[in-house]
Amino acid sequence: ISKKLDMKFQICNKTGIIQIKDAPSLDDIYITPHNSSYGKVWHNLFERFAQKINNLFKSSSFNILEIGGGSLLLASLILDNINIKKYTAYEKNIVFSHTEDQRVNIKDEYFLKDTIIDEKYDVYIHSHVLEHVWNPVEFLEAISHNIAVGSYHCFIVPNLKETFSNKYTNALDFEHNFFIIEDYIDIILNNNNFTILEKEYYLDHSIIYITKKIEKKIEILEYPNLYDENKKIALNFKNYYDEEILRLNSLIDNFDGNLYLFGGTGFSIYLIVLGIKTDKVICILDNDPKKEDKKVYGTKFIVKNPTIIKDKDNVAVILKAASYQEEIETQLRELNPNVKILS
Repeated sequence: ISKKLDMKFQICNKTGIIQIKDAPSLDDIYITPHNSSYGKVWHNLFERFAQKINNLFKSSSFNILEIGGGSLLLASLILDNINIKKYTAYEKNIVFSHTEDQRVNIKDEYFLKDTIIDEKYDVYIHSHVLEHVWNPVEFLEAISHNIAVGSYHCFIVPNLKETFSNKYTNALDFEHNFFIIEDYIDIILNNNNFTILEKEYYLDHSIIYITKKIEKKIEILEYPNLYDENKKIALNFKNYYDEEILRLNSLIDNFDGNLYLFGGTGFSIYLIVLGIKTDKVICILDNDPKKEDKKVYGTKFIVKNPTIIKDKDNVAVILKAASYQEEIETQLRELNPNVKILS
């Protein structure tokens, strides 16, 4: 049985922080793992991050605590470093897709505000976790309370200002319920005694932070008021899709052949809910083998591997895939040079 809930955006008039109102429970959102498949964009990002982590300790041994290990792809890349003695991951939906390294210790629980870490770790890391937590301030405070002075806190967040401005549907949703952009992140880090050593932008996809816990109590800073700027971004997003759905529906009306929709994720669900015509859609395509032959939650469509478009004479794929657009278009054209991409 599907559960449905209206997605309501609300904005704070004092800070401009956007948040999803009345978001569903974690148990309803994360019913099963859905993060076991990664393409080139993710792999390259994780390689970059792993290199930065390992450069912090080129010759000495060290221990790592990861919050949200996913399928352990990031862990597998970092663990190439033989100097790592222990690697602990807090992850409720673990998938051992990429490593079974004996140094990995899984904590089958969420890292929460009252979590207490008794052991010392030299580095705390997390990737694309901060935007998922209900209270980012409490989350970073919990890390600050547990981490020792002099230890590193390194993480990756989606570049939400870029992705939302670019009208990507994976910017804000029931999983990413908080517009946690760097203007606010930097303040929270400062107020919890983290100094930013390095910040790197990866495509329009992510921001890599390398920070360190310091002892000196620094000046508590206030959040900037970005109300007008953020409200404009949100309204531009809405207005764009009001027009975009009409345009895509016109393309669908004028196509007579095998039609597919890409993304067993919010990419397809967003379009369906916003009103894209689906009567001609055969199924939804996705690269994650764990999703194959399963129904996309809240829809009538079954997921199939993209290879089914191979050798079809008249085929089109509706594709709105944010930062992964080019990567997926290339994949689809390699499978079928004649495929029409409706984007």
